[in-house]
Amino acid sequence: MLSPKGREEIERLLEGGLVHDWGEAETTLRNVTRMLLTTRPDLLRLYFSPAAWEQITAWPQKKAANAIIAALRTGVVDALGRPAIANREQARFYLLCFQDDLAERVDAWCREHPEECPRRSRAHTQALPGNSDP
Repeated sequence: MLSPKGREEIERLLEGGLVHDWGEAETTLRNVTRMLLTTRPDLLRLYFSPAAWEQITAWPQKKAANAIIAALRTGVVDALGRPAIANREQARFYLLCFQDDLAERVDAWCREHPEECPRRSRAHTQALPGNSDP
């Protein structure tokens, strides 16, 4: 889905030292995508293969934006060599790529770390430390 230019820009982003963890990667990708969609969609188009861009632009705006961000997330995971999942934040990032193979890896990680699994229902989450309110 990503073009060589898109992969190159992701590598440049990672090498730039602006992203130190999976949460920062998520925030950075959202901010960059939002900025490019509103100011330079012509530049963002270059990040994708022509066929992928044609498909993306045929979708409703929200679906298209989500597909763009998911593809960029997958590009980050690929650029980093698809490392083994080490924590909940990384597992969540992998899920948000909407790739079956990454979701399977998250499922396997969740079986080993059920308390940290990002798929857990919010109803089962605990209060923040120091917060004794029910």
